[in-house]
Amino acid sequence: FEKGRQLSPYFLDAIFSLRDVAVVSDIRCYGMFATIDVHPDGAPGKRGHVFQKKLFDNGLNLKTTGDSAIIAPPLIAEKKHVDEIADVLRRTLKAL
Repeated sequence: FEKGRQLSPYFLDAIFSLRDVAVVSDIRCYGMFATIDVHPDGAPGKRGHVFQKKLFDNGLNLKTTGDSAIIAPPLIAEKKHVDEIADVLRRTLKAL
């Protein structure tokens, strides 16, 4: 838990840095947990489903619900892991 508490500010900064991507409609975070919402594209959940599949293809497996992706790295994660998560998220979001 201590490691997660120490990494949390870095994680939050990395996730909130994705606010500038046009398809992102909302970001909510607390500690080492975050949710990124994408703007709907037609039917509810359609873009979220595409987002999840593209994330998986890019090497990141996240749970999506509707048009929201849940990010919850393990508490043993390091800064390099957070950087990798943020990089894959940014590349994938920009491609939506």
